[in-house]
Formats: sequence, C-alpha cells, structure tokens
Amino acid sequence: MKRKMVSFSIALLLLTSVVLSACSSGNNDNKPAEAGGKVELRFAWWGSEERHTATLEAIKIFESKNPDIKILPEYSGFDGYQTKLQAQLAGNTAPDLIQVTRDIATQLGGDNLLDLQGKLDVSGLNETILKEEGVGGKITGAYLGLATQAYAYNKTLLDELGVKAPTAPYTWDDLATVFKEVAEKSGGKVYGAVDSSVAFDVFIPFGIAALSAKDPFPNTDTALTFTEDQIKAYYQYWADLRDAKAVAPADLSATSDDSANSLMITRKAAFVPIATSSFSRFQSQTKDVLDMIVLPQNKESGDSVKVGTSQLLSVNANSKNPDAAIKFINFMIYDTDAAKVLKTTRGVLPTEVQRKVLLEDPSLTETDKRGITIIDEATKLTGPPAYALPKGPQLFGWKGMIEKVGQEIAFGRISVEEGAKKLYTDAYKAYGTAASN
Repeated sequence: MKRKMVSFSIALLLLTSVVLSACSSGNNDNKPAEAGGKVELRFAWWGSEERHTATLEAIKIFESKNPDIKILPEYSGFDGYQTKLQAQLAGNTAPDLIQVTRDIATQLGGDNLLDLQGKLDVSGLNETILKEEGVGGKITGAYLGLATQAYAYNKTLLDELGVKAPTAPYTWDDLATVFKEVAEKSGGKVYGAVDSSVAFDVFIPFGIAALSAKDPFPNTDTALTFTEDQIKAYYQYWADLRDAKAVAPADLSATSDDSANSLMITRKAAFVPIATSSFSRFQSQTKDVLDMIVLPQNKESGDSVKVGTSQLLSVNANSKNPDAAIKFINFMIYDTDAAKVLKTTRGVLPTEVQRKVLLEDPSLTETDKRGITIIDEATKLTGPPAYALPKGPQLFGWKGMIEKVGQEIAFGRISVEEGAKKLYTDAYKAYGTAASN
C-alpha cells in the first residue's frame, strides 16, 4: 500500500510539474522563438557556481560570434534536474539544448534526443566514446568533458603522517593497507578513508579489479548481471575496514559531501573517491595540497575503469532550431576562446585543439593541470565498457538500493550476509527478474 501511495504521489508531482511548466511558458510548444530577428535557444544544465559563471561567459562569446542566435540559460543544481526534464519533455516544454549524462539520457529516452549522426562535427572526438555514450545505437549527445573515477587524497595530511599514497599499478588490498596505516600512524585521529560501502560508483571498479567480474558487470543497459557473492564480497571489504577502524564509521561518513564537509577537507579522513571533474572544487575548499590516484587495478589483467565522460550536450528531438543548436554544440567542443573560459569546469576539455590552447594558458592552475594529467594516466588503463543503468522503479533505483542496504549493514541493523541477500533479491525483483544464484 505504501509503495502504491508513493507511486501515486510521484505521478501527481510529475503531472503538477508539467502543468506548472506549461503555464509558466504560455503556449510554448517549442516553436522557433524570434527576438529582433534572432533565433532563441534554451540551454539547460546543472553544476556549481564556477561552472555556471564559466558557461555564461562562453555563451557571451558564442553570441558575439553568432549575432543571429541568442542562448537563454536555464541552470540549477543537480537535485531535481532529471525529474524536471522528464516533466518538461512530457509537456513538450523542454529546452532545445540539454546537458545530460548517459544515465540521464537513458532515462529520458533516446527518442526524446536528436540523433546527431551525420550532423555533428566529430572530427576531433573519439567516435567509440560517442557511440558508447549514446542511447539506442544513436549518437544522442556530444561529450563536453572527459573524466574518470579516482581516489583523491590530502597530500599535506599524508606527508605529516609519513604515509605514502599508493602508485599504479596497485590493488584494492594495497589500498586497504594504506588506509590502515593512516589510522595507525595518526593514533586513530584520522581515518584512512570514508566508508564507500554505500557507493554504487565504487562497487563497479571494485568488481572489475578485485573480483575479476566478467563483462557485462554489474548490469547491461536493460538488465542487472551482478551475483549475490559479488555484492557480499564488496560489503565485506568495507565491513572489515570498519572493524579495523581504517575507514570512518557510518554516522561520520554520512556527513561527508563533495565540498567543504568532505572528510578529506576537514582532515578526518585521508582519501575519498571522486569524479576527476570535481577535483578543482575540492582543492578550492582547503589550503592543504590535494592530489589524485587512478583507481586500483586487477592484479592479473590490470583491468580497471576506463576514461569516460563527465557530461554530454544533447538536442531536444522536438527543437524547432536543430541546426542552430548543433552549431552551439560545435562551438562548445571546438572553439578555443570557449576553452579559455570553460577550462575544466566540466572535466578535461573534449578535443585536442581545446586542450592544447588551455595548457598554454598561463592562468591555468596546477589543480587544473592535474585534472588533465590524471586523464592521461587513466587512458592507459584497460577495462570493460561502461553501461548505462537499466530503467527501473524511480524510488527503488539500483543506485539507491545499494546505498540503502549498505547503510543498514554499516549501522549494524543487518549482517553482511543478510544485506547481500536482501539487495540481490530486492534488486532483481524490482527490475522484473527472479533472483537465482
């Protein structure tokens, strides 16, 4: 009954959002808008204040070079971004240009995004990445930045403790040893890392490198593929580190965020997993020197996670001005003046022509340079392709489920064995597949 009520509430919320969106834009059915002879394009994105400021500067440059096109910015934080887009698409009031990730694009549906095959200038892009990041075999977006997962660490803090960060190639067991060393040498005052047992994004590289999980893992675009034993091993890894007091306890880890409250910034933990595109934001929060290392590799194969994308820029399939929208995308991924203001606010710039200009920019910080070099290191890694999350129940999304069960284990409400069985059973049931091991 509760699930039915929640589902009804979500449906009502989406319907209300559609109505409000429609009301706020009058009779806007995505008709071509003219302002003094100019084509108007609405552009929606999420991000930090730094990204907003840089994007607005890039828009000014584009408009100066293309006086017949005006970009109307619609920017926000990430919370609620996807839900709002889904409501707008349902009401035919969505923006012309939409910043997405592959997961968001999959949830929005490939039919809602323009196929850019044969329309976009791909001469400076990696076509393999373009196709892997697309939906339904289409090129549904151009990547605005390259990024990967990494472990960030407080180098100043490690130097004070006399602890050295691991260097590639290294394993998850090697990383656990360093976490324990931090706790020991600090006399228990500093934890090695935050507890990532709740993090779906860490489960994937752990499975690849520590468990030699076979492709596809832990899911394909349409189904889950992980086993109960695999999720049990993941939960057990973190449980052992909690017992050794090498990672922060559940209540403290829950307070860590991607900004000033990060345990790495507050010096309560030395390591945190991050997306490399967010490194500059972390560094801006502290006078301590931070650094990054690529994620652990498989001892035999050397496999880890490959370089991926931070965000993509897509065109609404119902846009009345697709040519102008594609012109703006080409500007964002090739224009050298845009590169100088965008810098690394969306990860490492997508094309060599932009990266070259940026590296020659004397205003580029050491932090931004590190964001670029970590990508160079990660491009040498091998690993299976990444898959978008399969569509599933909104409230019981795969990411949310692994977090919820991980918290129950970390807070001692259920055992590792019980948690692994619960997640495996509930996840497969939620996605319409009977669990069987």
